[in-house]
Amino acid sequence: MRYLLSAGLIVCLMPFAHAQPQENPFKKAKVGDWAEYKASTSVMGMNFDLMVKMTVTDIDDKEATISTVATVKGMQTPAQTTKIDLTKPYDPTSAANIPKDAKAKVEKLGDGKEKITVGGKSYDTQWTKLKVLAENKGVKLDSEIKVWLSKDVPLSGMVKMEMMSNLANMTMELAGTGRK
Repeated sequence: MRYLLSAGLIVCLMPFAHAQPQENPFKKAKVGDWAEYKASTSVMGMNFDLMVKMTVTDIDDKEATISTVATVKGMQTPAQTTKIDLTKPYDPTSAANIPKDAKAKVEKLGDGKEKITVGGKSYDTQWTKLKVLAENKGVKLDSEIKVWLSKDVPLSGMVKMEMMSNLANMTMELAGTGRK
């Protein structure tokens, strides 16, 4: 399960690395800020839903610390902690802890602007669609991913993500945001 969630995060966050450079959205964050996503996944004929919550646990002028927890069937995975360098443009792939030896080829298929509604709220978004071919530890991934980002969403800015691949299909949508 942990491998599946890590692979899912890698795939979900790879598109951000190929988006236009942007100011680091975490610079505006405060300790206790959070964003939660509902994910629906289909893997080898099995369907399941999970929630992924990112929470800022520490922040200063140079670095933000983010804790990410997934909940599947009422069970929480151990929190994964990520440090985000606020002195550089945001690299969302850092949250996925992508192994340094992972091989990936990303091809941009298109982009545009779209107003979408998620959780009863409308967002003006910039979307990007990509083809991702990746391999890590002998596991090959062939996928198409579409991600919608909005400046109005705290932390990473992700509103929605759809992924279809040879290993799994996944949809993630913003479920909520807040501040402790």
